[in-house]
Amino acid sequence: MRKIFLILAVLISSLFASDELNIDTLFKKQIGLRSITSFSLLSTGNPHSYYIYPTIGVNGDLNVWNDTKQLYLNQTFIYTLTPKFDLLISGGGNYSRQEYNNIISGAFTSKNTLNFDSLWLGFIYTGDSIADFVPQIKFQTAIIQREKTVFQTKNFYFQSQNLEASLRGYSDPVVYSIYTGFGYNAKRKFKIANIEYGHSIYIGGNLSIILSPKITLDLGAEQRFQTEQKINGIKNSEIRSIPTISAGSTYSINSDTAVSVSASLGGSSAAPDAIFGLSLWKKF
Repeated sequence: MRKIFLILAVLISSLFASDELNIDTLFKKQIGLRSITSFSLLSTGNPHSYYIYPTIGVNGDLNVWNDTKQLYLNQTFIYTLTPKFDLLISGGGNYSRQEYNNIISGAFTSKNTLNFDSLWLGFIYTGDSIADFVPQIKFQTAIIQREKTVFQTKNFYFQSQNLEASLRGYSDPVVYSIYTGFGYNAKRKFKIANIEYGHSIYIGGNLSIILSPKITLDLGAEQRFQTEQKINGIKNSEIRSIPTISAGSTYSINSDTAVSVSASLGGSSAAPDAIFGLSLWKKF
């Protein structure tokens, strides 16, 4: 029975329940450090390029691409100070291949870049259980973001924040959660223009079904909206709808380590076609 709890703890970003099955022990945490290392491959046939942390969004690149493929590496560390309060820091980068047709010759051309994306700092607060639910609030701010437009690459500091609230619960053999969040983006001032990417509003849910003491089936769905992008105060896009559905599985290697795989599919022309992910969860 303890192995089942270890898998559940990894899935809900908590640590190590006791043998007795109830909602209080399920969400009990151990003081200390844990790590999440994620590799993600994003592909899309639309003209956008994306960021994927802390949620999926269209970035402000002014180029119009035929196709974009981006390989992301993201590293998150979460340190539990008390059972109710965690500190987190997360950073990452990507290798990007962006394809387009030369405007003069019409020839197919590709551009390959290696980029540092961003570094985020935040906290997670877990409240007391309400009926069969455990509430949680997560706040993050971007310490640094490295962004580019046509003629310039520039660092921005504390220009984006993300706030998310969730309710988590357990009903044998399922761990589930519902959540909603808001992402704020300040105006970016480049040499060529002032760009407002737009803000994000999203709602979603996750479901993890215990198939065996070591394996779970993970399902999720999320609906995001990103407000209009503006360049020098002039709107150049509508509100973007970015829905995704996902499926995956988590395998518990031992009491300290688990690995998960996932695939997400986009549900609109503004969403990426697919994101395939591999994550390693480690408790120290």
